[in-house]
Amino acid sequence: MPMKTSTKLVKVLLTNIPIAISISLVASYIGISSAGVPEEAFMPAFLSATGLNIVLSYIISFFVGWFIPSEKLGFAFAGKCGLKPSDGIKFGLVLNIVVNSIYVVVNALILTYVNAIVMQGMPIQMFPMALFGSFFQCWLVGYVVSFLWAQRAEGIARKLMNDPAPQMH
Repeated sequence: MPMKTSTKLVKVLLTNIPIAISISLVASYIGISSAGVPEEAFMPAFLSATGLNIVLSYIISFFVGWFIPSEKLGFAFAGKCGLKPSDGIKFGLVLNIVVNSIYVVVNALILTYVNAIVMQGMPIQMFPMALFGSFFQCWLVGYVVSFLWAQRAEGIARKLMNDPAPQMH
């Protein structure tokens, strides 16, 4: 949907908060659980990894949201599936497949590399296994959270920036 640049900026900043937190919690839990960390060190390692991942995911998601037209691609995909915005929730569910996939793929590639290869010192050959070890779970959590939050975030951004939503025909 057309919006002012300031509205888009606020929308991207707001949308990414719960997405970065939720994906980071899931990825950190799976990563620390599979790393063989002793029970007494689990919580400190989990909190440390989660904190780092939230910050990195928020930054990554900002650049994804700002520079990749994932929403436009999602609109196009939903249209190719024979849906239009007036189809409501069905349209949103299909659109979000594309949007969420773009965000999760970019985040997963970068965060898996940082966490598994850089932080845990795994050999690069382990990258695909580490990537696919949490990808589906992160995609699912990201899908649900982004579906529930994105429209609210846009509404808040439009209100804050005094940018009314275009009327649907």
